Formats: sequence, C-alpha cells, structure tokens
Amino acid sequence: METENVYEANEDEGIIISLFLDFLIKDAMQNPSKLVPYTQEMSDETDDLLADVVID
Repeated sequence: METENVYEANEDEGIIISLFLDFLIKDAMQNPSKLVPYTQEMSDETDDLLADVVID
C-alpha cells in the first residue's frame, strides 16, 4: 500500500513538473526579450552556493 502512495506522489510530481516546463516554454516563446544567456558568472555562483552541499 505504501508503494502505491510513493508511485502516485512521483506521478503527481511528474505532472506538475511537466506543466511548469510547458509554462516556461510558452512564456519564453511569447516573451523572448526576457531571456538572458546563462553565463559563466551564473555558473560560478551556483557552484559556490552548492560547494558544501552533501547528498547522501
């Protein structure tokens, strides 16, 4: 029974992610001027933020 709940939660999460990505694509197509290139500086900031994060 618990496995069913995990499966349903994963399925719900997948649907939500799919809807969010659809929204992002639609917004990007309707408002291309809002897009900004992903820069090395942005990547470095992300690396700094995640430097001490440990995933078990």
